[in-house]
Amino acid sequence: MPSVLRLLCLALLVAACSAFVAPVPAARASPRAAVVRMGNDAPDGPFTPIVLAGKVVLGEKTFNKVRGKAISIHSQLITEFSEDYGVPREMRGALIKKAKTTGARLGFLS
Repeated sequence: MPSVLRLLCLALLVAACSAFVAPVPAARASPRAAVVRMGNDAPDGPFTPIVLAGKVVLGEKTFNKVRGKAISIHSQLITEFSEDYGVPREMRGALIKKAKTTGARLGFLS
């Protein structure tokens, strides 16, 4: 439990410090064809400093395991919600995709 408390304190500290970081301007779309790149190309968002600090504190491998588990739990919650309220399968997939793009914009996938 102390490690969770330490991580929470670090996250709050980094969040407070992120207020002093200048936002990165959005990249302009190129008229050329898109180039496929491997690796993480998620945009920076307001939670990027917390994600980067988490990678330093926990190590990248452990952090990615924790983040993957959180994403899995979130997808399960969306699925349970969909089943409870009769949301069609296609819409459930769209909700999960929307959660991924929103998470990327906020910097959770940095």
